[in-house]
Amino acid sequence: MNDITPQELAQAIEDEALRIWWEGRGFPADYTVNEFLVKLLEAASIAAAQKNESLEAGKKILGYPPATNGAIVRTVSNQLYFPRTSTVLSNVGVNLDSANPTVG
Repeated sequence: MNDITPQELAQAIEDEALRIWWEGRGFPADYTVNEFLVKLLEAASIAAAQKNESLEAGKKILGYPPATNGAIVRTVSNQLYFPRTSTVLSNVGVNLDSANPTVG
């Protein structure tokens, strides 16, 4: 499977504190960067939905919407998969030094 490596991702992180954290945490064995991010964003979406149950309108976390899935496809080697789009909606400072999930 073609993906960036955890090391390539670390090299591209411009925020020094985040890069040091990323490099120091290690990376889950046998995960691709894509699998890590998909699972992390799925967890963020679930956690936000659970927290939103107790928040009033206008204060609900909208920054981690549920992923959207495409139709199931069968490869020539008979494997099944579907395309998935995960997103993060943020209010971001122009220099990327602050980011907060969109609320509403």
